[in-house]
Amino acid sequence: MNEADGAVDRVFRRNPKPVSAIFIHAGAGYHSVANEKVHLEACSEAARVGIKFLRAGACAAEAVEAAIKSLEDKEITNAGFGSNLNMDGVVECDATVVDHFGRSGACGAVPGIKNPISLAKLILDTSSQPLSLRRVPPNILVGLGAKQFAEEHGMAATLNDYLVSKNAKDRYIRWNKDLRKAEAKQPHAAGQVSKSPESEPTSPSLDDYEAAMDPMNAAHRPDHTNAILTGTWNEGQPDSPSPASPSASGIASPPTPTGTYRPPLPHSATSNPSKPPDRNPLGFIAASFQSRLGNPSAKRPKVQKSFSDDPAYGPATSHSPTASPHDGSRSTDETTAEALEHRDFCDSGMAYAPPQQKGVKRRATDDDEMDLISDTIGAIAIDTHGHIAAGSSSGGIGMKHRGRIGPAALVGIGTAVIPEDPDDNEGASVAAVTSGTGEHMATCLASAKCAERIFTGTRRGPGGRSVEEPDEHNIMESFIMEDFMGHPGVRNQPSAGAIGVMAVKKDRTGIYFYFAHNTDSFALASMSSTEREPLCVMSRQGKVRPVAQGGRRIRID
Repeated sequence: MNEADGAVDRVFRRNPKPVSAIFIHAGAGYHSVANEKVHLEACSEAARVGIKFLRAGACAAEAVEAAIKSLEDKEITNAGFGSNLNMDGVVECDATVVDHFGRSGACGAVPGIKNPISLAKLILDTSSQPLSLRRVPPNILVGLGAKQFAEEHGMAATLNDYLVSKNAKDRYIRWNKDLRKAEAKQPHAAGQVSKSPESEPTSPSLDDYEAAMDPMNAAHRPDHTNAILTGTWNEGQPDSPSPASPSASGIASPPTPTGTYRPPLPHSATSNPSKPPDRNPLGFIAASFQSRLGNPSAKRPKVQKSFSDDPAYGPATSHSPTASPHDGSRSTDETTAEALEHRDFCDSGMAYAPPQQKGVKRRATDDDEMDLISDTIGAIAIDTHGHIAAGSSSGGIGMKHRGRIGPAALVGIGTAVIPEDPDDNEGASVAAVTSGTGEHMATCLASAKCAERIFTGTRRGPGGRSVEEPDEHNIMESFIMEDFMGHPGVRNQPSAGAIGVMAVKKDRTGIYFYFAHNTDSFALASMSSTEREPLCVMSRQGKVRPVAQGGRRIRID
């Protein structure tokens, strides 16, 4: 009788499969409504690739590499193919992979590598292999040394021309011309020699690009300091993807302007016709937040956003990768039960606050046709063993100095993992990845600080001391407003302070996904091994709160 009972128990005993998950972001900034489908499709495909690896038994670091590699191959992202060019017209990329032990592999300012995330993973894998004479293997390599390391380990290098997309080349030609014009007006800046307006080309040409592509060409060395001070360039991509892009095949590309017309910047930016157009889309964001830090009652500038076709505007339960955008902010003006419900996590999808009232329509603008920024990309994965890993990749800021290292290559700034402690009964571990103004994120160790806040359940209190905070939504908002924007090294700086952060916490009760951003938009996707399709969202800034955020919970029991 006992044996029979035991057999029945074994047959009907619940034996759930371990749950794995992947989380993707394709950059924080402004993603045009016209290109929204392309951005979300890229996130969706990356999530599918990552979950396939996890379902096949791959470790979390391998899934992160696969997902980010998918994004690097898309022209729409500023990573891998299609990255911004440096002052010499060369693509130099940054990438990092951090595994569940907190070990990392990273490469910075590396040229000639199509998928820098794969090089970062290679460096991670070899960092645990002993070297002769008890030498310490590297966990970060930069520049030509990183490229040589890749070639020595069988990773083929790629000619720079094959890494430059049409839009990246167009941006470089335009920015190169703008920079020379700016320098001509500042003859005494940084020892630059004055140039007459007649010496400037009347229009950019491919000759300008080809000449600057030669690293030995010393005829023109722009003053990068002027570029930074004038805020001409950033880590973004202010153009739509080329319809002829090989990476965009199968995706319907939006119509692009013809001739020499270029869409204007958002209406919150200055429109003084006597001044040259400011190509820095983060400028108005910085002005807004710097003023709020000094004056809490200051009103945020109006930010355009798009709305869903769903009249109910409920939480995002659609599995479509091209779902319409939702307002990611948590409005304190909403007092309905539905609004309060949206503040919490839901198992079916990301949780968002309801959009503005019905009857209010968004006025279509030319800004919808143009991406103003598509920054560092990132991914976080949890495998079937419950191990967590994270990674980031970026092409860096446009017209950067050759050899400039961005946050995507720096552990604790662009990517961070707090590993699980063997003695922790809760089995908690946290990973965070960031996107935004890299130099400011380096100042406040952004990803490490965010991961620490979520792991310890604290926020910045009076006098800069940490205080307990049980609400993770408050932690994420406080991280952006206090730890980042309120940091002494970021506050009142001439360059913009903008950030998007994605964090994942795993413990015995589930997997918790959080995101927050003070930029206009943030493209994200998530998928668990129990789901058929990724959950995607283009989170857009609301009108009330300074930080837009959301998240979800994935059950593992």
